[in-house]
Amino acid sequence: MDYSDPLERATKPRDRGETWTDEQFRAARDSDLTERTVDIRKSVIAALSCLMLAALLTSGKIVEIAERRELGDARDRQLAMAERLDGVANFLSLNRPYELILDIRGAGKDVGERVDDLSALVASTTTMPSSTTAPTTTVTPGSTSSTTTTTTTVPSLRSVTTLEPLTVYVAGDSQAEYLGRAITVDHPGWSLDVEVADRISTSLARPDYFNWPAELAAVMADRSPEAVVLFIGANDHQDMAAADGSRFVQGTTEWQAEWTARLELMLDLLVGTNRHVFWVTQPPMRDGDLLEAVTMINALAAPVVAARSHVTSVDIWDLFGGDGGYVEYIITDDGESIDARVGDGVHLTRSAASQVADLIFDQMEIHWDFVE
Repeated sequence: MDYSDPLERATKPRDRGETWTDEQFRAARDSDLTERTVDIRKSVIAALSCLMLAALLTSGKIVEIAERRELGDARDRQLAMAERLDGVANFLSLNRPYELILDIRGAGKDVGERVDDLSALVASTTTMPSSTTAPTTTVTPGSTSSTTTTTTTVPSLRSVTTLEPLTVYVAGDSQAEYLGRAITVDHPGWSLDVEVADRISTSLARPDYFNWPAELAAVMADRSPEAVVLFIGANDHQDMAAADGSRFVQGTTEWQAEWTARLELMLDLLVGTNRHVFWVTQPPMRDGDLLEAVTMINALAAPVVAARSHVTSVDIWDLFGGDGGYVEYIITDDGESIDARVGDGVHLTRSAASQVADLIFDQMEIHWDFVE
């Protein structure tokens, strides 16, 4: 009997009482195994081809992921491979759809101009305001935060009405997403025109990945918002590259001096007519190393902010545990207990962001007359 399927040929004859020689059976079996191996090989090749195509289509994202990794040999190797892949994708024009999506979202490579040497930004900024030099601060790792809420009592800048809403720009790392949403939605009936720029994994430590001073300078020149809310610093617990290619090791005296200088530059670029800046401090973190890092960030930022009349510090340290350390729940002014942090022990929940927004609203009322 002639069976078309190899497995049928190998098994059915014996099931039906037919007699095959061992050589015939082995031949049928080998034929069956060969066909199955070919099918598996085709499936593997198809799967790998799909993965390769997906990698080429999203090569820009792969480069971005490699860029945001902490400085070191592992990052250099991963970035080199990612850039080679992106070069192939660019040659074949396979990365155009992804770049088009970024452009539509306003998050393309032109956002956050890559200026590794921040002095280049200063040299190219003809309207660079004269800055007030803040006291030099060196923080001993592990010391507690010395931040306090600094309120600058100044006359109201103008009346905010429906016809003339207050323009607000909320900027920062991924922490800024929920805060920006809270400022947009939870205000007490005010007329606000809010723009939120939350850039994941960004910091002052890595202008090679995303340069906040350059980005903010461009935004101020283009849109000139009246209120700027900054929530930056959670990703600064890493080494920094110097202009000459050397490295500032995180936490050292040299690192602290460099980070302070970058913050001074960024805040000075935000000086503008009828503009006020709100610097949100970092909350305690669950991870011990990160807690030590943000404690240092807060302490370094405090004198820089205090020395600038156009900046107000909104201190959330005590709200989220203070020197007692990280807490998962906080009590609102209404006496309600709410989840304060998401599972990573870093980010604020949406409800907790509303509590921070309330603190910012309190400060805004000092600077503007909100007509409901």
